[in-house]
Amino acid sequence: MLEKRNAVIVAHYYTDPDVQALAEETGGCVADSLEMARFGSRHSASTLIVAGVRFMGETAKILNPEKTILMPTLKAECSLDLSCPAKPFAEFCDQHADRTVVVYANTSAAVKAIAD
Repeated sequence: MLEKRNAVIVAHYYTDPDVQALAEETGGCVADSLEMARFGSRHSASTLIVAGVRFMGETAKILNPEKTILMPTLKAECSLDLSCPAKPFAEFCDQHADRTVVVYANTSAAVKAIAD
């Protein structure tokens, strides 16, 4: 299936060891969230299968806009990401418009879009 879809699996360190082994055995990688997305940028596959939480798939898409990003589920969440919802964060930024906004890598694409 990976060959047919020109796909590669990128798995986070926190995923099941069997998923990690599958990623490594098929030419993918096991890494932290940012390195997963960077690996996708360097790999020739047109499809990345991201085994991780939702923001990891979003980050992979940001760094690989021309590639198809697939995830086993979009319901996998990260407490760090959930602790910074986009709407309240945007309101906070509006109240402090004179400040430069930098966000942590473990945030949603919506939050990243607000950052300077």
